Formats: sequence, structure tokens, C-alpha cells
Amino acid sequence: MGKLYPNFGECLSSLEDIGLKELINLGTGDPDREAPRKVAEAAKRYIDEGGVWTHYSHVQRDPQHKKFVEAAVDYYKKIGPEYNPEQVLPTCGSGAALYVAMATLLERGDEILMWDPAFMGYFSRLKTMGVKPVMAPLKEELDFHMDLETLPEYVSPKTKAILICSPNNPSGTVYTREETQAVADLAKDNDLQVIADEIYLHFIYDDNVFISMSGLPGMKERTINVMSFSKTFSMTGWRLGYNIVPDRHLARARQIASLAGVTPTTFVHGAGTIALTECWDYVDELREEYMRRRNYFCDAADGIEGLRCRRSEGAFYGWVNISETGLGSREFAERLMEKENVRLTPGIVFGGRSDGYMRVALVRPVPVLEQAVERLRAFVTSL
Repeated sequence: MGKLYPNFGECLSSLEDIGLKELINLGTGDPDREAPRKVAEAAKRYIDEGGVWTHYSHVQRDPQHKKFVEAAVDYYKKIGPEYNPEQVLPTCGSGAALYVAMATLLERGDEILMWDPAFMGYFSRLKTMGVKPVMAPLKEELDFHMDLETLPEYVSPKTKAILICSPNNPSGTVYTREETQAVADLAKDNDLQVIADEIYLHFIYDDNVFISMSGLPGMKERTINVMSFSKTFSMTGWRLGYNIVPDRHLARARQIASLAGVTPTTFVHGAGTIALTECWDYVDELREEYMRRRNYFCDAADGIEGLRCRRSEGAFYGWVNISETGLGSREFAERLMEKENVRLTPGIVFGGRSDGYMRVALVRPVPVLEQAVERLRAFVTSL
């Protein structure tokens, strides 16, 4: 849209003059910003240099790998425990990191405790592995936080692991220290492992605080962290992430990573090192922008009769309750797209209890979100 229509308002006017509306795509969590300039320049430089940057990666011996894993260790010890560089396994994005973590800890017939709503990408991976997700609810009456008293009910002899995502996609929940500690205690009491999906940890608002699961007592050796550059540095297309793996699971995780071929491109390795060491001002600015978008959209959507939308605590999504409209989330999404050309994600794909919700990815600037709210209001009013 940027190259064809540099002025969104003019684009809307010209399309509406002929009875059409510009698509407003708020369905995918793909940031509208480009990666930091330093990162792009580094990647170009490494490609031009060639050599170790553009040929086969002999992972443990290559200097770019060593710099990357050392940068990851230096970064993570500021928010959680300190690891050895050998415990960092670079991957092609967090999707690959999720698969490595799951395949390392789980086998066919196992169960894994998760929370509803949960990122849709978890389900497809678990299904192909023959692993059953057991979903504890995040209830709106608890502001989409855990019901700690009922947690033990979701653990059975088949449960082998817990998957926790904080901030949560799609609800934006940032789990408190009490909640995180309760999950840690549950893991220790039942000898469970934990997958901690932490890809939104730098987008937290108000007085909420990120708590590292692996930083809690007794959890470093039970937790595989899933990390990503996609959201933090707007590097979705670069496909760069990593696992941080405890020693007890390291050999298995390396084997899975090797068989799956998830090692990222060599020159992207180098660009990631630049991101981790030189680009935190960019992340701070991005967080402020996402907070502005959250403040506007959640308040505006909550002001539409028939909808409810609390301010999300983290990530960059609006989680909108549509239950008063009488439509299921798939029908709501289809009819909104047909009538107003606004794309949202139906809540049902995030869990069986979430059909009364829509996820709105706040990946467009406020002027575009204003147009989306106007169309959303017109659609709901027409029902």
C-alpha cells in the first residue's frame, strides 16, 4: 500500500468514489514497520563480503554463530537467568523454535497444558505430533488471567509439559508473578517441563511486568525458551529466532534441529547480532507506537454498542468480545470482510471457548485504525 498509495486518506476517497473500499488487513500479526536500518545494512554488507556469510554454515565453528549466541546470552541475562552460549540454538523464526521445543519434550500420546485462547500455530504442530492440548480457560471475568485454584484439574498422568505464552497471543494477557510462580510450582510438583513462548516480551504496557519462567527457582532446568526477532525487530520475513535449552534437553534439541534443518541463513545470523546489540532504541520507539494504537483502538472498539474490548496488557492485539451481536466469530469475520473490507481473525481459531471474540492485529497506524473502527461500527449497527 505504501508505494501505490502513500496517502491512505486519498486512497480511501478515490476508491469510495467508485463504490469500493480499500482493504484494511488487521488479521495478521505482521508489523507494518521495516527492520532497523542497521540490520538491513549489515545483511547487505555480509552478502557482499561472501565467504562464511554466504556458504554452508558449520554452526559451532563459524564466527558469526559464536557472536550471535554470545549476544543472545548477554541479552537474556538482563531479563532472566544467565546461560552458556552452547545452550542457544538459532532457528528459522519462532515457528521452527516452537517445533524444536515441542519435539524435544513430547511424544505421540502425550498431553500438554495450555490456555484458551492460545496462538493458532500451536495446534497444527501438536496435531501432527499426535499430542493432545488440554486447555485451561482464560476467563473474561478474571480479565483473561488464570484461575489458579483449578489449574491442577488440567493435569493428568499423560501430561508431560506446559506451554505458557506471556504476553499472550491473542488476549494480550501479561501473567503476574503469582500466576507464573503457580505454573512453576505445578511443573515441579508433577515433574513437568515448560515451553515459554516469550516473543512479545518487549511489548508490555502500564504497570505490567514480564516474569521470566526460567528465572524462577528450580525452573531453569525445566524450561525451553522460544525467542524471535519477528515482532521485536519487525523481522517477520527474515525468519530468525532461537531456543534457549537447558542442559538436560540439549542433545535431543540439537538432534531435532539438525534433522529438521532449521538453522537460519548465515548472513541473517550476523544481522541478528546487530539487532541484539545495537537496536534497542528502535524497540523502545516501536513499543510506544503500539501502545498508542492499543490505547486508541481498544477504547474506541469498547465504545461501539454491542462490543467489548478491554485494553490489552501486552503484545499488539485487540481482543474484542462480539457475543452480543449473536454471530459466531467466523460468520462475523466473513460478513465484516464482505460488507466493509476489513479483515480480522475469528476467535474460534484460538480455542474452542473463544468463538465469541475477534482478534485485531494493531499493525496499522492510528489513522487506518480510525477507518477500521468507523467500518466496524457501521457493520455492527447494521446487524
